[in-house]
Amino acid sequence: MKLAWNKLPPQLRAPEAQRIAKTTCAGLLLAIVYVVVAPNWYQSTLTVVPATPSKGVSLGAQLAGSLGADLPIDLGNNADVERIAAVFESTSVTDAVINKFDLRDRYDRKYIEHARRELWSHCSPRIDRKARLVALTCEDKDPKFVKTMLEFFGDYGNKVFQRVSTTSASEEVRFLEQRVTEMRREADDSARRLRDFEEHYKVVDLESQSKAVVSAMASLRSQEISKELQLSYLNSFSARDESTAVQLRQQLSVMNAKFRALEEPAVKELSEAGARSGIANEQKVANNIFPPALAVPGLRFELEQLLRDRKIREADLLLLMQRLEMAKVNEARDTSAFQILDTPTLPTYKSRPKRSVALLTGTILGLLAGVFWVFGPRHLRSIALASGSAERERVS
Repeated sequence: MKLAWNKLPPQLRAPEAQRIAKTTCAGLLLAIVYVVVAPNWYQSTLTVVPATPSKGVSLGAQLAGSLGADLPIDLGNNADVERIAAVFESTSVTDAVINKFDLRDRYDRKYIEHARRELWSHCSPRIDRKARLVALTCEDKDPKFVKTMLEFFGDYGNKVFQRVSTTSASEEVRFLEQRVTEMRREADDSARRLRDFEEHYKVVDLESQSKAVVSAMASLRSQEISKELQLSYLNSFSARDESTAVQLRQQLSVMNAKFRALEEPAVKELSEAGARSGIANEQKVANNIFPPALAVPGLRFELEQLLRDRKIREADLLLLMQRLEMAKVNEARDTSAFQILDTPTLPTYKSRPKRSVALLTGTILGLLAGVFWVFGPRHLRSIALASGSAERERVS
């Protein structure tokens, strides 16, 4: 051994190299002691996914499609993975696990608040939003214990989540029942207003009625033009009071009055008589199954408004009733709030300590400590000398 040391270059036999070698060996020795003394920790993972939608929910989704309602409405098909993770980390679930496995004694913690922090220093949930799953990973020195603890996490967390979901579903059912009652009343009111309008103005089929009025006006106008031509021809060679001319003028007067009646009601006056005439004209429109032609646009506008209001109320009522049925299904179903995808397995390989990593880390830290021990004071002295010389130059 002595001969081998003598064969080394003088640089490697310097005291600085010996110091670096000593600190490196010391770091490696400490790492070996840590690897030998440190207990083994084992990890296991529980993976859960939201419960699959029930048949009632699927049927409700089909109903929404049949209505053609491409609305961004959350129909409650999937549970929220973030809520599942929040339930796992909740105080009620954490305390149940602590009390079940007596973790205060196991972790040597006097207060339950400290036991909670210690538990979650060994457990961590992970959320995969794209795959919609939650993975809860825990570690312990006993592989059987960590497997049992994760199984209890899954069972008790499922019960808590189901209780919360049932409460939310019951509140949703009560709210939706109230809204369905209100919306049913509004739908009945809109249908009643439409019926009163159609009865008041005798609207059976406004399009057909308006076409019949226009057709009658065209026929009447054609006959009126024919009579005017006859009267003009007769006036060219006969007296004005001739009986045939008088008869034609009377026919034209009647046709003209009928044409104006089919075209619009009598013109309203701005006086009190005009106001009474307007009331009479509205009564005339209401009492005639064929409305005047110029009154059709106003009737069509009001009718379309009433029809649109009724359709909106009916569509809202159908969607609310669909949502109510699905809420009742969610309230009544007894399936789990979430389903276990991967049950916790019994770990056979330790998760820590990593022996190779510990040895490499100890060696590197020892080497760095030796380098700092050797070159650190020299570097600091050089910095001090440089700063002193710079100060002297500045003073001089």
